[in-house]
Amino acid sequence: MNIKVVSEKTGLTKRAIKYYESEGLISPLKNNDNNYREYTDNDIVKLNLIGALRIIDIPICEIKRLVSGDKGLQDIMNDTLVKVTETINNLEKTKLILSNLINKETKDYYSVGEQVIRLKETLELSLAEKKEFVSNALIRIFPGNFGEIFVSSFKPFLNITIDNNEKKEAWLRLVEVLDNLDELDDNDELAKGISSIGNDKIQFLNEKRQNDMINLLSGDMATREEYKQNIISMIKLINETGEDEKNFTEALIKSYDMLNSIGVPGKTFYLYLEILNEDYKRYTEIDKEIYIEAIDEIKNELSEKIKDKLGLSLGEFFENLKK
Repeated sequence: MNIKVVSEKTGLTKRAIKYYESEGLISPLKNNDNNYREYTDNDIVKLNLIGALRIIDIPICEIKRLVSGDKGLQDIMNDTLVKVTETINNLEKTKLILSNLINKETKDYYSVGEQVIRLKETLELSLAEKKEFVSNALIRIFPGNFGEIFVSSFKPFLNITIDNNEKKEAWLRLVEVLDNLDELDDNDELAKGISSIGNDKIQFLNEKRQNDMINLLSGDMATREEYKQNIISMIKLINETGEDEKNFTEALIKSYDMLNSIGVPGKTFYLYLEILNEDYKRYTEIDKEIYIEAIDEIKNELSEKIKDKLGLSLGEFFENLKK
């Protein structure tokens, strides 16, 4: 059959058929009488296969290896799938970077190049490099022993695998948060106090905190109780004026701020890390549960004290305040 018939049967253009022939993918015979190419049913089968493989972006060089018998179809499709996945990942990264820049409404055109490079580089960091990046950023923001203690609070949760778009977006946001934070003021009282602690003590505290985190995640009840009692002790220490009923709410606020703002670069840091690490999300949920338990225990204790003084329970006391 001639090329016109082949084109009609395969849906390929004459130019495409001639191109595949020039690449050695088919070898039609030539009619010596008229010098026309004569295509066989086998050529039709090959051309249909070639056309199908090109539709799914399998390159000509791979199809040549298939036709020559150097490589199997399954291997070719697996290799192509890897390349397609890589291309999709790169396009998704590009999309995230573009969205990030658009959302910022960047008008400083001279800084766009630096921003693109920065975002691209951080997305392509390895697992170990991501962990190092976050640790170094936190130590920069919170230098000295204070930074060491703070970083230790997150080290168990810095194994960040970015395997979906939500995580990619959260990672870019986290990088942006860390990049835009200034270093902690040297005059910060809490930081100065912690920085005065000896290195041996710092190392002990860091190791204990990390072990406690792991134990809490594993459901260790002894660690959970110790953690709760530490919270209770801290709230009591803050609320040391003795005016229990007057300072109770203020003490809760102060203690909550202390627990959640010691070196923490804004609430967004927590939120992004929860998306990036499932263990950290579980840990924060456990932390909230224990904190609520601690508050309830203190409420019960205060209720008994108030009842002894006024003959009222804590609930009745607050009800009377509303009247």
